[in-house]
Amino acid sequence: MVVWVTLAVAYGLFFSFSVFFVPLISEFRWSRGLTAGAMSLSAIVQGLCAPMAGLVADRFGPRPVIVGGVVALASASMLAATIHAPWHLYLYTGVLGALGLVAVGWVPTGLLLSRWFHARRGRMAGIAFSGMGFGVFVIGPVTQWLITISSWRTASFLLGLATLILLLPLVLWGIRDPKGVDAQSGPDDASARTTPSVAAGAAARVRTHDATVRDALRTRAFWGLFAAYFFTPLAVFPVATHAVAYTVDHGYPAMWAATAFGAMGLMSSIGRVTFGFAADRFGGPPTATLSYACTAAGTAALLALELVPGAGWLVVFALLFGLGFGARGPIITAMASEWFGGRRFGVIYGILNLGNGIAGALGPLFGGVVHDVTGSYRVAFLAAIAFSACGAGCFWLARRPAA
Repeated sequence: MVVWVTLAVAYGLFFSFSVFFVPLISEFRWSRGLTAGAMSLSAIVQGLCAPMAGLVADRFGPRPVIVGGVVALASASMLAATIHAPWHLYLYTGVLGALGLVAVGWVPTGLLLSRWFHARRGRMAGIAFSGMGFGVFVIGPVTQWLITISSWRTASFLLGLATLILLLPLVLWGIRDPKGVDAQSGPDDASARTTPSVAAGAAARVRTHDATVRDALRTRAFWGLFAAYFFTPLAVFPVATHAVAYTVDHGYPAMWAATAFGAMGLMSSIGRVTFGFAADRFGGPPTATLSYACTAAGTAALLALELVPGAGWLVVFALLFGLGFGARGPIITAMASEWFGGRRFGVIYGILNLGNGIAGALGPLFGGVVHDVTGSYRVAFLAAIAFSACGAGCFWLARRPAA
């Protein structure tokens, strides 16, 4: 529950950038590519720092990493209230906020979950990570409401302050490694060693949960998951970052757009849990493929909003894109912990996140530049649909061989 709440608040605050995006470009008249570039820088910082977060969490445990992340993320939001130039936005959102999010997010919490749970990892990761979507559902509309009754600066400061007040005592009290696990040794549980080995050398050590980084890098599974992490932000961020601005561009009220964005977050909570259970039951690759189909169909609904106007398309977008939004994270976490769980899982999982960081940098910037050049998001959204198909194929490369 502590992990769920922490991720809900942290990711709700992070993705509220899509709501702040509209007043930022309205006040400063910055181009959309320049403004969205802060998210691209954020993704770069997260990708580069994810291995370090994993290394530190492996060495000292997830708790101090997450505590530091809460302080950094909350401070970034409060400092963002003072933005007057692009470099302020890039420093607070792109660097400090990114450092906070990577310290709170997938890597340390994925390591924590891998230590607590050795069975049904897909569903447990899905339940824990569903908090991310619920946070977007709540904080997205709340952000727009605060902006409406006050200003975007006041909203940013209040959200950061509330994050610090709520999360700091919560993680200090509630984040713990299970008994019998220290920060350096990892889990000492027989269930973590029951997977039969399939070959000598690196592959055997991977399958018996004693993989080194070098072992992991020699496997097809690692590079399949790395590529899946690469294509997922390209399928998601050009759409998610610009969805509110796109909706407002087509004449819908900002609160409608923020509410649809928030509803998408709620559906992503349902999707993370549902796809997490499905991954345990049917396997990661087919489940991930279905989740990408939801992402692509939701993006197509936004395109339809431009061709055949109607608020119903916003509902379809929120339902389908939301179901797929974030669903790959729990699946990758479960598959990675099955392949590489053990003493070095944190750093291995952090290296996997490099793919996410590289593509996450390209996604928001790509959407903004396409709009600046063409006056439309159409090309960016069509490309996102194609990237969904690429991501689905990568999961099949990482599947386990038949027993």
